[in-house]
Amino acid sequence: MKVKRNLLLCSWLSFFLLISVLPGNASVFAQQEKLALSSTQLTVREIFDAISSQLRYDVFYNGEQLDLNRKVKFAQQVLNLEQVLDAVANNRFKYTLEDRTIILTPLTTPQTVNSVTLTGQVTDQSNTPLPGVTVLVKGTKLGTSTDPEGNFKLSLPQQENTILIFSFIGMESQEVPVGDPKKPIKVILKETAENLKEVVVTGIFTRKKESFTGSASTYTASELKTAGTQNILQSLKTLDPSFAILDNTLYGSDPNRLPNMEIRGKSSMLGMRDELEADPNQPLFILDGFESSLSVINDMDINRIASITILKDAASTAIYGSKAANGVVVVETVKPQAGKLMVSYNGNANISMPDLSSYNLMNAKEKLAFEKLAGKYTPASWSATSEFELQKLYNQKLAEIESGIDTYWLTEPLRVGVNQKHSLYIEGGEGSFLFGIGAGYNGISGVMEKSNREVISGNIDLIYRIKKFQFSNKFSMTNTKIKNPIVDFSEYAAANPYYKKRDEEGNIGKWLENNDYTKAANPLWNASQNSRDEGKQLALSNYFVAEYTPLEALKVRARFGISYGNDDTEKFISRNDTRFDTYEILKKGTFNTTNTRSNQYEGELSVTFAKLIGRHRLNAVLGGNLNSNKTLTQGYSAQGFPEGDFVYPSFSNGYPEGGSPTYYENTSRSMNGYFNLGYSFDDRYLMDFSLRENGSSVFGASKRYIGTWSVGLGWNLHKERFIADHLTWIDFLKLRASIGNPGNQNFSSSKTLTTFNFQLASMNYFGMGAVLNQLGNPDLDWQITLDKNIGIDMTLIDKRLNITADYYHKVTDPLLINISMPLSSGTSSYLTNMGKQISQGLTLSASYYIIQKLDQRFSWLVRGNLRTQKTKLDKIGNKLDELNKSGQGHNTVRYYNGADPDDIWAVKSAGIDPSTGRELFYDKEGNYTYDFSYDNEVICGNTRPKIEGVIGTSLNYKGFSVSMNFRYQTGASVFNEALFNKVENISVSGLNKNQDKRALYERWQNPGDKVRFKDIANAASTPMSSRFIQKENVLSMESVYVGYEFYEGWIKKIGLSNLKIQASMRDVFRASTIKSERGTLYPFARSLELGLSFNF
Repeated sequence: MKVKRNLLLCSWLSFFLLISVLPGNASVFAQQEKLALSSTQLTVREIFDAISSQLRYDVFYNGEQLDLNRKVKFAQQVLNLEQVLDAVANNRFKYTLEDRTIILTPLTTPQTVNSVTLTGQVTDQSNTPLPGVTVLVKGTKLGTSTDPEGNFKLSLPQQENTILIFSFIGMESQEVPVGDPKKPIKVILKETAENLKEVVVTGIFTRKKESFTGSASTYTASELKTAGTQNILQSLKTLDPSFAILDNTLYGSDPNRLPNMEIRGKSSMLGMRDELEADPNQPLFILDGFESSLSVINDMDINRIASITILKDAASTAIYGSKAANGVVVVETVKPQAGKLMVSYNGNANISMPDLSSYNLMNAKEKLAFEKLAGKYTPASWSATSEFELQKLYNQKLAEIESGIDTYWLTEPLRVGVNQKHSLYIEGGEGSFLFGIGAGYNGISGVMEKSNREVISGNIDLIYRIKKFQFSNKFSMTNTKIKNPIVDFSEYAAANPYYKKRDEEGNIGKWLENNDYTKAANPLWNASQNSRDEGKQLALSNYFVAEYTPLEALKVRARFGISYGNDDTEKFISRNDTRFDTYEILKKGTFNTTNTRSNQYEGELSVTFAKLIGRHRLNAVLGGNLNSNKTLTQGYSAQGFPEGDFVYPSFSNGYPEGGSPTYYENTSRSMNGYFNLGYSFDDRYLMDFSLRENGSSVFGASKRYIGTWSVGLGWNLHKERFIADHLTWIDFLKLRASIGNPGNQNFSSSKTLTTFNFQLASMNYFGMGAVLNQLGNPDLDWQITLDKNIGIDMTLIDKRLNITADYYHKVTDPLLINISMPLSSGTSSYLTNMGKQISQGLTLSASYYIIQKLDQRFSWLVRGNLRTQKTKLDKIGNKLDELNKSGQGHNTVRYYNGADPDDIWAVKSAGIDPSTGRELFYDKEGNYTYDFSYDNEVICGNTRPKIEGVIGTSLNYKGFSVSMNFRYQTGASVFNEALFNKVENISVSGLNKNQDKRALYERWQNPGDKVRFKDIANAASTPMSSRFIQKENVLSMESVYVGYEFYEGWIKKIGLSNLKIQASMRDVFRASTIKSERGTLYPFARSLELGLSFNF
């Protein structure tokens, strides 16, 4: 460890040595560039042509002061560039070289009677001066560039209708008519949307994408909106093949459920999360340079977003070291713009419609027929009385059905959710001070009754600049209220269709059926009680950044951020709920409450150096970071409530038996130092190197520190002469490769500590007893991933065709795994380092402009992406045998050497024996057997699609735009829960619930039936076999967007500077090759949104 710290110290010293040495004269590098002249005597014009064609420099000068026809003599034909420029300058001009640009200015600027001198300043939208902006007189070669303070001075002959053209890389060029030449000209350049995609924003530094070796994708706000305006994470899922949001087949479209997501698959094998932990496979979120949470990003107003960058490989994520193994999502919010006061409004109205297309339930007649065939009305042992009573029940239900009763329960708890979203942003400022104030409201009504999410947000952005200092502060607040339905959707799906919802007087009964044979609760009764499930969340954050720029190439930045979160939940279940029917009277009704408070602060100091010196581009960052996160959770449960509206805990009878308040505290701290160096020669040969020393309290006391590193190499082939001169249809072609070892800290710091619970039940003579809760591991080591990546980026055919491909290979060694412990240890499991996981995959994105007529504002783009991945485990041995055995009969996940954690394990089925209706199995020797044994389990499929991606198209004409995206998945295997639980495995009590139609039509009934499912009268439990595993291919229309932006002059007349209307839909349709229920506890939904935005 000492060696690693010394290496980091050397990096710091090397960096400051680099700073002291590098800002030298550019002529040092000009000496290395050779120019081959066609003659020893050439005109200045011919020399400039040779420099432009051979060395690819742009030359700017004042044609009134420089004689282009003057001949210059040389002693030889091959000279250094500096020698040639010295001869041209001839002690009457000075020259500067910056970013492949040569600017010649006279040593003195003589004024003539008929000449004028124009002065001014150029800044960006945040009022930051822009050095190096090219200022050119339209229609001439007269020009200059701005100095480090953004100022320019240009002398030219006096003439009318002079227009200056201001251009700068990454900014929209601007033409400015010259009015009064004595008045300084103020120019504000706007950043282009393309520029946001031409740079990589890591949250700590910004780098030109052309000179960056990492794998990263940047998406602008407008791109995100074309994929959907409702949620930025769902838009990312559509746009990027590496970013996956896993379908929640239980909770569907529940607005109060946070999604599970991953970038390039999982880096952790087991999801050992508790109530205070994030998913260990969740990416790191960075908001304006500071760590943030999934809930904050999920609730963000999409109109606050300037861009989102996904960092995927070791070279791009290395700056975050031990937290970056799952990838990094960098979110940049909009900044206030200089100029007059501007108000921006965005409003959206949304409707959500429940999607019940995956359900295949029986109607009343089918369900009664199924019950009869399954033997519900046949007594287990013959008895005249029971046979008569069962037949009577059957006849009563048949009579109800004949009278027309056929209740469709699924729509009863559902609604069309009507939602609205509004955001307002006011910005302005001149000179050194800029400000922005925003407010937002997002009211979401879920498709189930009593399902709501209401988000109110506000933010204040301030920027102050004085000389070489800039201070910025971003404050944001989000207040969220949530409501959840008390009754799960599955209870409505289980209600039999031959029951009436209400009695003849319209009242809701407590029981749909209540006799000696059947007891069925009415879900409407439970939903109509004064039960509630509510919550409140408050999130506050303040991010302060101070920057000092002593030199154009050098920046010192200090940052400090603090955030606070408070989450309250309350759940009250009325004593009248049917679940308490058998409880003692003093135990009916429950109340549960939990409060979670979190405090996080983060501080950072960094020094950034960036300079282009001749053909050498250098970027270096040296910094340190401190982070602390403290979470405190406490709560309690109460039971026994009186009748009426006495819903608060003070009315309860006390804690549940053996219960007591809970308290859980988790504090994690980290300290890191990092160094990042980027170098490119002639923008052709690229190298990135990162070194980071990480310290964290998450791991064992003896394993607090670890070093992480990365190396990236790249080659811009389009800069090579053999391509630039001969393959002109190649606009951009870069090969890149990287390797590094990022880590993962998405674990609770308490995992390394031995903890105890005090229990009243363990009271003794000496007081309350303590029981071992968790056995700590002081030697718990870091989970590190060796990440390798090879990629290619291409832009071809006049920038019409864009292709990006990446192959990655990740080895996580060691994993963090809970292993089983003997009962004598006092705990059931123990967290340790064990095992290895190897993942490899491919991602590909391509787009092509079929039509691209920029002058007519007409374009048609088609695009597509795909991903594929494989994973296997190693070094597991037999340490997880107990875990594998505990999963038998409950799930199909097993952990073995050489296997994929996404593999489906089951006993291979030979199908249903037509003669008996019983299932036949294969043993490991391939022989038929009626006897089921878990010893015969084999891999029967894999839940991850072999190929998954999105195909889309975008059409833009004038102000009109339309975009569509289709998702495809192929090759995945699915264990069909609907077949397993609603076609078979229907017990005697299960006959009281509605089931899948296939239970009636596709089960064995008579000898000779060739069917997929066993004897309809067999209520015995069915084991998990390959018979329930199906191959699934999916095609869905994920999003569609239509918008129109008005350019007509009439919007100016009504005081608007911009007006746009739009409409979008998500999850328009989904077609699958299998029939399986989705959204069993909360249904999925389709949504339609209309939007309006304008500025004034």
